[in-house]
Amino acid sequence: MHSSTKSNKRQRLIASPAQTPPHTPPQRRTSLSSVLLTAERKKIEGKYHSNDNTQENGRVPTQRIDKATNSSQESKDTNQVDQATTESTTPPNGSESHGKDVHPKILSGSQHISNLDRVHEFISSNADGYTPKQAFSKGDEIGFINTAKEIAQSLTATPAEPKMIFEFTKEAATHNSNLLEHAGFDYENYLKTTERNSTLTMGSELRPIEQLDKLLGHHPSYPLFRWNTIHGIDYPAADLPEPIRKQDLLDQIAKGNHKSALQKEAKAHVDKAMVSDIELGYGIPITIECITKLKDAEVYPIGLQHQLTIDENGNIIPKKRISHDLSNKRETGRSINQRVNEYLLPSVLYGYALLRFLHLIHNIRWNNPGKVILMNKIDIEKAYRRFHTTPKIASKCIAIWPTATHDEIGVLLTRLPFGSSPAPAHFSVGSDITCDLANDLTQCKHWDPKEVNSPLLAAVPDTAELPPDTPFGRALESDVILPTNQTAGTEGYIDDLATAVLSTETNSEQVERAKSAVLMALHLQFRPHSGDLEPIKRPEAASKRKLQAEGGLVETLTFLGWTINSRAFTIALPAEKAKAWSRSIKSLLESSNKVTHQTMATLVGRINHVAFIIPQARHFINRIRRDEQRAARHRAVKLARETKEDLKLWLQFITYAKNGISINSVIFRTPTSISISDACETGMGGYDPLSGNMWRHEFSEIEQRAFTLNTKEFLAAQISQELTLKNDPSEFPCHLNIGDSTVAEAWMYKSNHDPEHSPIQNAIARRMASNLIERKGCNYSQHIRGEENIFADSLSRDTHLPPEELIKRFKSLTHPLKPSHMQISPLSNQTTSWIDSLARLSPKKRELLWQHTPSTIGAGTFGANSSQKSQPTTTTSVNSPKTNETQSSLYSWIQSRMVSSTKTRVPSKAVLRERPQIMYQRLSSLVVGQTPDSTSAVKSASK
Repeated sequence: MHSSTKSNKRQRLIASPAQTPPHTPPQRRTSLSSVLLTAERKKIEGKYHSNDNTQENGRVPTQRIDKATNSSQESKDTNQVDQATTESTTPPNGSESHGKDVHPKILSGSQHISNLDRVHEFISSNADGYTPKQAFSKGDEIGFINTAKEIAQSLTATPAEPKMIFEFTKEAATHNSNLLEHAGFDYENYLKTTERNSTLTMGSELRPIEQLDKLLGHHPSYPLFRWNTIHGIDYPAADLPEPIRKQDLLDQIAKGNHKSALQKEAKAHVDKAMVSDIELGYGIPITIECITKLKDAEVYPIGLQHQLTIDENGNIIPKKRISHDLSNKRETGRSINQRVNEYLLPSVLYGYALLRFLHLIHNIRWNNPGKVILMNKIDIEKAYRRFHTTPKIASKCIAIWPTATHDEIGVLLTRLPFGSSPAPAHFSVGSDITCDLANDLTQCKHWDPKEVNSPLLAAVPDTAELPPDTPFGRALESDVILPTNQTAGTEGYIDDLATAVLSTETNSEQVERAKSAVLMALHLQFRPHSGDLEPIKRPEAASKRKLQAEGGLVETLTFLGWTINSRAFTIALPAEKAKAWSRSIKSLLESSNKVTHQTMATLVGRINHVAFIIPQARHFINRIRRDEQRAARHRAVKLARETKEDLKLWLQFITYAKNGISINSVIFRTPTSISISDACETGMGGYDPLSGNMWRHEFSEIEQRAFTLNTKEFLAAQISQELTLKNDPSEFPCHLNIGDSTVAEAWMYKSNHDPEHSPIQNAIARRMASNLIERKGCNYSQHIRGEENIFADSLSRDTHLPPEELIKRFKSLTHPLKPSHMQISPLSNQTTSWIDSLARLSPKKRELLWQHTPSTIGAGTFGANSSQKSQPTTTTSVNSPKTNETQSSLYSWIQSRMVSSTKTRVPSKAVLRERPQIMYQRLSSLVVGQTPDSTSAVKSASK
């Protein structure tokens, strides 16, 4: 009953709450947005721009903020409570540092909360603000679940049918254009004067604001979410000068869409997508003439992207997705995406969603070894299309496409567009609330899913566990602190929300809550579906198709392009992707033709994806990336021989990833081995503080001249790591490199050494990566102060002393890093030959401007003028295996010493051992309104 001819049969209201009569909002007061914009303008323009004026040829500075205050009053959704109409009309902003599409600026959890507190503070102190009418106090779980029940069982108003016609025809476009003409070709004015309580009204996809206030008012992101719900999502972007806007508009209309959308096989997919957007009420068809007269109008081309998705049976199938290229005219800097000031977008959490989810699974397995962990995933259907943009932004995001009768018409997109740089951050404001609500529902013991739940629960498949004899993977100790009583959690990446839960008899009630928590959260946040009473076609908030494939609790789940097996405790590249990606690489190896930039860019994106679980493989991307950059300059490139050799390695990496890698190798681990190294101009050395195995090497004159000091430090760290890992018995070793060179420690992660200009560093990095991949290991690096690194310093400098004399001097000292048993061994001939071969890679040789300088130990002056006094001790040679207590004690001292030293000496360079919480743990109890008890977050004893 979606046809306009049947509108007289519709009943607009299922059950209507008391409606607030429409009225004209009061004049605006100063808003938080204007305060932030003013502050950010001064800070960002001062940092990035010396000239605040529009540049020549109409180029707009990409970071410039030129957001004029609009005095016209925005229409309000009369379904919202009266207080919604008294708010100012410039949106609040959640933080000072913000995220963008692919490379978000991530904040720590505490920073994210404190920045959003500024929104609360402003709104509560502003006369035009509001005081959230929560139905329960912070921490009141009973009040929380009673409110959730009340909302879930309430009946909500169904929006009215809009005056616009949503058909992809010339007639519909003409009708709609006439309506806009009567409003002065001003979409904002049209909404104010014509549309009331329709699907075009802001927030029509969500529950009434008074219900959201009651349930979500404690959430730190809710003020911004509330604002976007009432007023629509705005972009912090400068307006183009009117003459330039009009000329660009006409130029783009004449130019048309991208070739990817115009190909014969692509057109059918674009037709289907455009028709869907219009019939679902997301886009308004208008005439080309109307576009040229519409206030603020901008047109951007359509393209087509090739992706993979799943059907209702979980099978991988190809998918075509249209993209709205809002970055078009990149060379001019005038596209809407380039004009967006990314520093004024909301902060985002989704960048580390997969890593946090793996830490959640690890923590459950660590505290519950040999127990089943179940998972499911819920996909938000038509994700971006759930949220309206402001009328002004809608006018700036117009597409043009021909109808079935070949009439070109425009589509005024009223919802968040795909291809918009602000869309992920702004959509995530809402989806993060969904995720946090699901977490609080899962943890709430007062919620009985059988009593009240989402209507979509009936579509969820039954739980499916692996055969009972399937072995369990073992969790190894991590070096982050998570709650020991954590047995479930949900993580979200934009529109994908994944849940994991411990499945035991004693936890059966939480399993039932976890199974439907995300569906219940969506049911509480989004307006329930009204069936045939919907004025136009509208999908459910959760994808029914994917719900049938991934909504049931299982032990093997695909999340963000990775297959997670919670039983085997592995993460793997799906077989379909591995097969397709390997086939494309083989075709490149077999072809002698030039490779286009698009093909190279796709290749780099794919191997970067694989590198998430094999981070050391990034050291084999730089040559491929170099050819990609060449292709960008010349449109196509013939692959270099070295690039093809690396592509052969990537075939192995893809196979490795397809077979599965232990989650232990991906999460933050407690090191299983430690090495400490140092270098000077004349030599280098290192040792294992747990076993006491030491080594040193005196550079030849050629090596002294070929290697810079930083390169010598890097080489020493690599050799120490390789030697120490040989004696690490762990199945998945985790190595900690310690040194006093911040540059060398950073190079342990650096994966873009230029093979032409930095061949030595590149060769060292590749050898290090190969060794780690072969051992299925991972590595960390950490800086300590030079005065703490006394033994490695002596090994590198005191090559004039025989090993016995050096060990004798070491034993006379008291130092926490002194091994109990010491043995100095020379490097193997194979290693020294490799070092010599590295020296011959040097593009230029340095002059010998230094002399051999012994260490304070070698000179016999250690402690003479220092607070570190030499204290003779009696040392016993220890040949027995290291105890866990010794290793734990040593690691704890190193950890505490490194944190304190880096904070006081080199805070801007040293990498602290403390992990940002946002990388491994999602904050909880944000909807209920309390933080978790810190006393529960204590790591359990070693299993």
